[in-house]
Amino acid sequence: MPALHIARKRTLAAATAAIAVLAIGGLAACSPEEPTKEKSSGDSTEKKEEGKGPDKDEKSGALAAGETASYKSGLKITISKATTYTPSEYAVGHTDGNKAYKVTVTLENTGEKNIDANLITTTARAGEEGVEAEQIYDDTVGSGFDGKVLPGKKATATLAYDAPASAKNLDLEVDLLDFTTEPAHWTLTL
Repeated sequence: MPALHIARKRTLAAATAAIAVLAIGGLAACSPEEPTKEKSSGDSTEKKEEGKGPDKDEKSGALAAGETASYKSGLKITISKATTYTPSEYAVGHTDGNKAYKVTVTLENTGEKNIDANLITTTARAGEEGVEAEQIYDDTVGSGFDGKVLPGKKATATLAYDAPASAKNLDLEVDLLDFTTEPAHWTLTL
């Protein structure tokens, strides 16, 4: 059953990519919206000035663990710190000798329209060389998001990634695949 779920996810990703290629021509002149950054400190929230993009690390341009990317649509995305994860013997995507890390991705819809969570994808790179960190699919991680996030609701997924044992950071990108927004980026310390 998990293999069918993984195959379905990959087919959905391929179909979404094909739609993206077809639509890109008509949207070439559009300027995608960049997320703004929110940083939670206790009960208060600091917001970066509207239209300036996320408050990013000067060198990498990425958000840190716990920081939130916020879009005009009302979508807010927050990624937790990366923690070590032990894949089961049936896990797909883990290579012996590498280390596995899991993160929690939280979507919050503070807008007035449904948000299609099926179109939200993540990719990761690890270490100074930026090698692809393959997503791990297991019984408790990797399923991602399905369906819609209604106004006022949240959706949370636990995802895991395979990184070289020497990697000291995990760079995670969350893309909405809607042609109107820029992906948000996080750099997580391992």
